Amino acid sequence: MKRKKKTQRKILIYLSVVLIAIAALFATYGIQKLGNKLSHELSVEEAQEIINETFDKLPNNVSPGAKYVAENMTVKATSISFGTDKNAIVECEFTAPAIGDVVVSNIEKYMTSAYGFYEDRKEQGKKTNSTNIKLHLASIIEEDIKTAEFSSGNITIEIYETSKGVFEPYLSDEVVNAVFGGILDAEKAIKDVVYVDYKGEKINIVNQNTLRTGVNDYIALSAYSDDVPDTSVPLEKVWNSFKKDFYRNFVEKNRWTYLTNGLGNTLAITFFAVLLGILIGFITAIIRCLNQKTGKVEFLSDICKVYVAVMRGMPVMVQLIIMYFVILLPMGVDKFIAAVICFGLNSGAYVSEIIRGGIMSIDDGQTEAGRSLGFTYMQTMTFIILPQAFKAVLPALANEFIALLKESSIAFYIGVADLTLGGIKIRSITYSNFMPLLTVGIIYLVVVLGLSKLVSILERRLSKGDKR
Repeated sequence: MKRKKKTQRKILIYLSVVLIAIAALFATYGIQKLGNKLSHELSVEEAQEIINETFDKLPNNVSPGAKYVAENMTVKATSISFGTDKNAIVECEFTAPAIGDVVVSNIEKYMTSAYGFYEDRKEQGKKTNSTNIKLHLASIIEEDIKTAEFSSGNITIEIYETSKGVFEPYLSDEVVNAVFGGILDAEKAIKDVVYVDYKGEKINIVNQNTLRTGVNDYIALSAYSDDVPDTSVPLEKVWNSFKKDFYRNFVEKNRWTYLTNGLGNTLAITFFAVLLGILIGFITAIIRCLNQKTGKVEFLSDICKVYVAVMRGMPVMVQLIIMYFVILLPMGVDKFIAAVICFGLNSGAYVSEIIRGGIMSIDDGQTEAGRSLGFTYMQTMTFIILPQAFKAVLPALANEFIALLKESSIAFYIGVADLTLGGIKIRSITYSNFMPLLTVGIIYLVVVLGLSKLVSILERRLSKGDKR
């Protein structure tokens, strides 16, 4: 009856958590829907003013080429409609000097001139930076771009209302390239130049970044952001940030495989170390118990005592480093095997004490009963004492194996690609500390909780057997 009530209580708790989570999702969805409308609908004139202010600010910190375009371009808002993400969609007409076409058609001339200037200064023993290149090309490029024909067309510019109540246009690459006369096409042409013809030779300039930067600095527009303005409400902003971090840390380039592969190695190390620990622990425990009962294997018992004292008295990380770098690495042993051996030896010391305690807890009358039936000491130990001792110490052994799983997290110190190292690799790539390391901790927690649940089930079953 008590167990039934306890189960019902657990079910109610789980249902409550699920309902709270669903309510939170609906609340977030409702807040998001309420926040998807502009505080007021913009007029065409207001949209024009916002667009003008935005483009007027850009030339302050840009190159001469982009400034020339900004001074000679026009963008006129003709109509406006409204989207569903706190945005206004403005249809515009534009005209601008097509300097992109001029730069693309003359790029070889510019790069060759820049390279010749670089070589001349080199012969004079002078260093050349991108500013020198930019100043050298200024008169050449300025003369060319002033001959650029004007391009015109229609473009759509979206204006968003940010969470701070400010209206900001979304300057996409398409908008910037069109309004600034193909300026992004010009930048791409500069990046794509591989060879220049100089004094009859074909020179590879792939690694001549100073030349590209010098040409680019005269042309490029660098004072704008191509990010969509943030219109999210606080709760939505948190969710969007979480999604972005999750994608960057795990989905992008399948970085989640660092964790899955690492978890597989962690479980493999733990499994084989457990087997080795059980084997060593049983042998050590039996030798010490045999010596205590008969006094016939005192030398072996002393060795086992020293082994247990060393393994239990020295930090497992120190053992791992000594085992691999001092003992096994010179022998050419793989780091995975070294980790299994180290953790197995360490676990064996604790397992031996658990098993020895279980054996010593069995009443001496059990041994006497076995001997009276004609069993030898080893037969008595095998068929009578060990089964009872094993049942008594099984929960303690299971807890030791859980502890071993957690201790295996230091295997990365010798370069084993375990779960912890998987999280550290993701962290080193994305420079994000929170999500990858927290995920590693959660995975360990879930695995340990699962094993702990199995241990508790095992303990209940063993207790049922005792009652019967």
